[in-house]
Amino acid sequence: MRLNGGCLVDFARGCDVLAAGGGGYAGGTVPMAQVALDTQGPVEIIGLDDLPPDGLVMPCAYLGSPAVWVERIGTGRESIAIRRQVEQHFGAEVVAMMCTEIGGSNGPASVALAANAGLPLADADGMGRAFPGVEQVAMQVAGVQPGPSVLADDHDHVVLVQADTGDWLERLARSAVTAFGDTGVSSEYVMTVEQARTSTVNGSISRALKIGRVLADCTGVPVVTAVRRLAAEFGGTCLMEGKVSMVSPVQTSTTSTFAASLRSTALLDGINSDSGRCLRVEVGHEYLAILEDGEVRATTPDIITLFDVYSGDVVATDSLRYGQRVVVLALPCPPLWLQPAGLELVGPRAFGLDLDYHPLAGS
Repeated sequence: MRLNGGCLVDFARGCDVLAAGGGGYAGGTVPMAQVALDTQGPVEIIGLDDLPPDGLVMPCAYLGSPAVWVERIGTGRESIAIRRQVEQHFGAEVVAMMCTEIGGSNGPASVALAANAGLPLADADGMGRAFPGVEQVAMQVAGVQPGPSVLADDHDHVVLVQADTGDWLERLARSAVTAFGDTGVSSEYVMTVEQARTSTVNGSISRALKIGRVLADCTGVPVVTAVRRLAAEFGGTCLMEGKVSMVSPVQTSTTSTFAASLRSTALLDGINSDSGRCLRVEVGHEYLAILEDGEVRATTPDIITLFDVYSGDVVATDSLRYGQRVVVLALPCPPLWLQPAGLELVGPRAFGLDLDYHPLAGS
């Protein structure tokens, strides 16, 4: 399969759905991906089974503040310097790039990074959605070594970070990106193809593209109908159509992890066929949990996404406001996250919630 400019908008919409309200707006990196495809040609999307087992897979993602990306989204050429450094350090050839985080802006950005590096893009990623932490990836659960991490900015400054734990990688990588001006590209958990086959979320690129195409096929129908089709197609559930009646910041007792540093609670009052119902939404960098009448309806790592009733666009966590009318979708997460090690890393308690993981209602 080849990904060209004609697929980008659908692909970006799918990435936004998988972002669970975080990850940065995927549409913001579509122009960068379009330029890369126009100049370098289509990017081949390749399955891990079709790559040589001893070749290197290079996960890549932009790291830094989404607020900075509004004015400085990078060039998409940072991957050239990163590939050179990775091959020099490991003494082996990189045979494919992989998107570290399919959810949000890093989805389309990975297309630009792969095109400019002259690499195919593996049909896989490290999350199957979006998470805020560098170490919150499938490779961490599988025991892949996080370091060395290679980081580069849009001026070809390159930093190599050696870290033996995900926590230290998080600290050091973000320090390097701060020095870059709060945005840069990071490659960590570099692995062989053989490792990647059992240490990543397979089929992520195809899934995002399929989600986008389902939404494109729903053009002109009510948003709640489109969301119900998504739920049916991907084994999820449409939880409610409602109006935001409150968004309130939450004081957290944790001071340790980046992932648990931002919290708020929103209330949604049901409208139309859901009139009389009320959902409580726990919000972090992504949507973390949905409760109704004290019962948990959905939690991270399952994917909770809110859609604007009028535009059909995904509502990011930092855009959630009083009075918005939204439709709530919950999709199942990749099964690897349901392992004990996965839930410890990205379950509700990892984000400061006093909740255990609950399977999706009705699943």
